[in-house]
Amino acid sequence: MNTVNDERLELLQSIAHETLGIASLQLTGKPTEDFRVISIENLACALEAAYDAGLLVGARIIRAASETRCN
Repeated sequence: MNTVNDERLELLQSIAHETLGIASLQLTGKPTEDFRVISIENLACALEAAYDAGLLVGARIIRAASETRCN
């Protein structure tokens, strides 16, 4: 895997852990660990966190590109 994908996975794992209480996104092959029942409220929180993270990353990329063009 490349660095960008690794960073994305780390961010998603962090969101899953903080909002859903999921320690890892790695499959174990055990249904009791690989499948979760979560509330709609918790799902909405996780999706909102991922969306917000995407906005922040996008803004940083645009700002960096703008600074590069201006220099």
